[in-house]
Amino acid sequence: MRKTLTRNLTKELQRRLPAASKAQVRNLALLTQALVYSPNCHLTNLALELPLDGQRDSLIQRLLRFLDNCHVSRATHYLPLVRDVFAHWPDREVNLVMDRTDIGQERSILLLGAAFQHRVLPLTWRILAFGGTSAELQITLLQEIAPYLPATARVTFLGDCEFRAVDLQRYCRQQHWHWQVGVKSDTLFQHGDADWQALRTLTVTRHTRRYVHDITLTQSQALPQVHLMADWTHNWDSPHYFVCDQPTNGYTWRWGRKRFWIEPTFRDWKSYGFDLETSHVVLEQRFDRLLLAMNVATLWLLHLGHWLRTSEQRVLLEGRHRRDFSCFRLGRDYARRAQVCAWPVPVRLHR
Repeated sequence: MRKTLTRNLTKELQRRLPAASKAQVRNLALLTQALVYSPNCHLTNLALELPLDGQRDSLIQRLLRFLDNCHVSRATHYLPLVRDVFAHWPDREVNLVMDRTDIGQERSILLLGAAFQHRVLPLTWRILAFGGTSAELQITLLQEIAPYLPATARVTFLGDCEFRAVDLQRYCRQQHWHWQVGVKSDTLFQHGDADWQALRTLTVTRHTRRYVHDITLTQSQALPQVHLMADWTHNWDSPHYFVCDQPTNGYTWRWGRKRFWIEPTFRDWKSYGFDLETSHVVLEQRFDRLLLAMNVATLWLLHLGHWLRTSEQRVLLEGRHRRDFSCFRLGRDYARRAQVCAWPVPVRLHR
């Protein structure tokens, strides 16, 4: 059964990655499948999941050759999958979410994804030294994905305070995208002809929200026609501030909640899924290609879980009147259960 699944996954990837060689596609399919079934992404355990004959050391070396292959890249082996995702995107909206997660104390991953079923579909990413990111790099990721977005879709960018740069907001305006990003309390703004003041000078009482429209943001860069929400409705010590291109109102917070869907995606990468933090892969190029295969697996599992929900087969794994599991968890559990029960496992990388 595992060998049949490998053949099906290889054929699917070959159709969607026309510039990749057959050997590269087969090795990507093997690693992707191993990530789905392995308890973690340690190479010693991934090797045990490969449906190939050979000693474990030989199988580990095969995985390492793929991770060391300089011809395996996002442009050739992943972005064509993103094109297919958006070519079959049925919604009128695309919500782009960007955030950074730390891997230990040595490196960080900057991810741009599309909100989907309380997770994000990975679109593109960068592996960085531990710490924050620049507006230039953030815009670079958006530029990388912009050509693939549906021409008729309403696009919204969502991010926290790390992605508050005025240059990024201007880029969204140039693309005719909407945005909602967090801003810090010391950010200067001007309302009408009033003097410049810091956001923290606004009067906001606990358990309330305040909306201010048509402000100009930051004294040094002066971005006009921005709208503000000051929110202190949660158990925070002080208000949080968000700026949008659209007038803020009671729906603004609900509109921006999809920003938080990236957090469980990071947990799927880490302790709740692939256990990326303990992969012991040190070299950056190896880590990047491991992440590439992991994101292919994430696309597969999310769409497999979505298929289980839409086909009413999720009851094989959870109660009919309950929604205990995410699409990612449903997809992974189904793949594992299928090998025991000899169920078919569809290979789908888009809706």
